[in-house]
Amino acid sequence: MSNFEFLLIIFLFNSFALSLLIYRAINKKSPRVLLKFFFLPPLLGAFISMIIQWNMQFSEISYRQLLGNIIFIAWCIKSFNSYKFLKALLLDEFLSFVRENITKKQFFKLLMGILKISFFQIMCFSSVFALNYLSGYSGLNSLDILGITLCIAGLSLEIISEKEIKLNSGKGFIKSGLWSYVRHPNITGIILVLLGLQTLALGAVGSEWSIIGFIILIWIINKRLIPNIEKRLLSKFPEYIGYMDTMPKLITFKKIN
Repeated sequence: MSNFEFLLIIFLFNSFALSLLIYRAINKKSPRVLLKFFFLPPLLGAFISMIIQWNMQFSEISYRQLLGNIIFIAWCIKSFNSYKFLKALLLDEFLSFVRENITKKQFFKLLMGILKISFFQIMCFSSVFALNYLSGYSGLNSLDILGITLCIAGLSLEIISEKEIKLNSGKGFIKSGLWSYVRHPNITGIILVLLGLQTLALGAVGSEWSIIGFIILIWIINKRLIPNIEKRLLSKFPEYIGYMDTMPKLITFKKIN
């Protein structure tokens, strides 16, 4: 089985699972199911890709592959009860698209939209699927250790950020804690996790193509997600503009205030 055939199977499965989620959300007349389990299709896709690899015997299951999949699956499961605000902003345009096409009964157009979202899901998590095709030499090397370290650092940032969000709920936008270093520490954590997975994927054979997926992911975060977050915050807190002017967006090495 070629890499293209392998990815095509995963893409079709992911599209089917995503379609079921959307169908469930339509029946419930609420987007909550889709928002809660948006990362369930790629999670299941990771399992399917490992099963395919095991049955087709592409290569042995390596330690980097196991660790990468465990981290990714744990991150996806955590997402079921996290990132509600982020997922709502990210999918706001798509949800409007779904409602419009259901109302107009343009089901083919709706299907094309679902396939588009499914494609972006596969590309954004391409590092995991690259790991599950030809995972490379079984032992861990220094690059793998770096990848695992990045994942752990990212997950730690995410967990701390989520705790600070809960503690400051209803008190305006956050400027203390991790938010005194960067404007979006929770997103920095997400990027570090996915950068760690991408670093692990570099140990897989023929995985260079997955770097394109990581670039797409960074583009979505930087050009779509963060602008939507800051637009929403500015509409609610006009003083946020001053915070934006003084605080780095994602990366810094010192506390600003």
